Amino acid sequence: MNIGEKIRDLRIAKLMTQSELAGNRITRNMLSCIENGTAHPSLSTILYIAERLNVPAGFLLAEEGDEIVYRKMNSLANIKRAYAAGDMWGCRSLCFSGCPDPDDEICLLLADCDTGIAIQEFWKGRLRSSCRFFDEALSYAEKTLYPTEHIQAQARVFFRFMQRISATLYSDVLDEEKPLSLQYTSPFAAYAEAMEALDNGALASAQAYLDTHGETDFFTKHIRIRLLMAEAQYEVAGKMLLELLNSEDPLNEIGLYAVLCELEICCRETDDFKGAYTYANDRVQLLEQLLKEV
Repeated sequence: MNIGEKIRDLRIAKLMTQSELAGNRITRNMLSCIENGTAHPSLSTILYIAERLNVPAGFLLAEEGDEIVYRKMNSLANIKRAYAAGDMWGCRSLCFSGCPDPDDEICLLLADCDTGIAIQEFWKGRLRSSCRFFDEALSYAEKTLYPTEHIQAQARVFFRFMQRISATLYSDVLDEEKPLSLQYTSPFAAYAEAMEALDNGALASAQAYLDTHGETDFFTKHIRIRLLMAEAQYEVAGKMLLELLNSEDPLNEIGLYAVLCELEICCRETDDFKGAYTYANDRVQLLEQLLKEV
């Protein structure tokens, strides 16, 4: 890419017209000739144009290899600003546009951004999208020399939970057998571990979760309900589930799916077959939404 092409691409990326970039130092026709390669700018003109484009003059003069470095330098401040603000989508986009050939640092940022987006997509009920972003995060994690076990640990927790919802939600990249020296710790991770314990009949582990989590959030309420169901107290569990379903605080799609699953079981175990059919139908419809391609 010659200097004129660089100037044109940067001008277009910054949504500037030729007249706006030319300013009062050079004519629009001269700038057009420079961009088309029919005129070569003087050093003073290069310094002027670089200043108006807000890039180092060295970037315009750099050979292809150095150009990548300058492009990253010019983008890094905005990338870090978006990352610090928690704007994972914006940070990811800036990484792609400013660093088309990502190095170790950018690969780590992309892995972290994709992980954050995957978690956002999970809680929005877009589970296939969540799987794709987790896999992309894991792929970038493999390309960087920076430590990335925290990304793999998070992916494991979410993929294992999504497998409880549907066997079609799996990773093409995650190595479940790979030993990790750290564990992902969060309220959701603790809840997911307690749910696995209940699935395996380890009621003491689920009770230990309640003993150490005094909050009355959805996670603790659901674990308490599952323990009641394990003790065949389906009527009490059913009433608590209806309270969750009719709460003033609406459930997200993941919580709603869990409640519908448990209500179906409670109704069936108390011979309320009409209710079991209704909740089963609602559960199937919601599952179709959760597995819908976005």
